[in-house]
Amino acid sequence: MQLQQTTEQWAGVLADLTSKARTYDTEIADLVSDRDGLALDAELGVDGASRKLQKINADIAGKQTAAQSLRTAIAQAQRYLEEARGAEADAAEQERQEQIAASLELYFAEVQKIDVTLKQLAATFATVTEHLKRAESFMNGQERQAINQLRSLFGATCAAAHFGLGESIQLGPQAAHTIHRQPLARYVGGFVDRWVESEQPESKEAA
Repeated sequence: MQLQQTTEQWAGVLADLTSKARTYDTEIADLVSDRDGLALDAELGVDGASRKLQKINADIAGKQTAAQSLRTAIAQAQRYLEEARGAEADAAEQERQEQIAASLELYFAEVQKIDVTLKQLAATFATVTEHLKRAESFMNGQERQAINQLRSLFGATCAAAHFGLGESIQLGPQAAHTIHRQPLARYVGGFVDRWVESEQPESKEAA
């Protein structure tokens, strides 16, 4: 029955079994050499040669049996090592996928917030446009001309660049006007301050 061990543990078992098998191989080779050296003496009836030869043959047989058993154990250990590697790789892959899933769940939750925010932002821009149109309906031609630039995307684009949206949204070439990057309220304030008391941020970092 397979023991629950790590790849490192099975590698250690395999190395130990392999070392033992090599030791048996060396011992068997030495015994075979001794046996070959006694073969002629045993055939000639030299005193004790036949008995020594029988003992050597018995030792060779015993060690060969033990070596074969070790090789069987080595094959089993090698199989278990591969299975342990596979199990650890599967566990590592599962953990990796779980980490990806956990991060993407957080990411997607934030993406959903972005969708909500963008929807609200679009609605706010629509409301802003309606207010501007209504204001223009009361203006004379000169007044409308003075704030005509508010009809363009320039101010909103520069404001988006000011707040760092260029890292996530393609703002277009108008965002290259770095000197104009500022909160939208500051940009608009320069056009509407004759009608609206606008609060001017002290620096570009002001939100």
